[in-house]
Amino acid sequence: MSIFKDTLANDVLIFMNSEEFAEIHTITTYDQQKKRTDRKLPVIIESFTLDGRPIEHAEGVSVHNAVVFIDPDVLAYTPRVDQDFYLDFMKYIVVDVSNEFGILKIALRANGTRP
Repeated sequence: MSIFKDTLANDVLIFMNSEEFAEIHTITTYDQQKKRTDRKLPVIIESFTLDGRPIEHAEGVSVHNAVVFIDPDVLAYTPRVDQDFYLDFMKYIVVDVSNEFGILKIALRANGTRP
């Protein structure tokens, strides 16, 4: 691996460390037999209101739109657009997914409903 790629990999570890920038949140997944698994994973979340303005402070994730940054190795799968995504026991719809410098960026929408 090149020095640049090594540096990026180390940066991912720093950003996704729950003692640095990330916070621990619950990601719920379902297998093919509909068995539910709740995992507490380090993620970074940007929260938005329905009109697209950032929320200055929110306990947990009880807002309408969110952008989640997570290490793809920790999540162990890549969500697809229009898939359900459960974050802190709230159902979101995936509207966009990209891998930016080794971190998955997942844009979520809560279908415009108010929690």
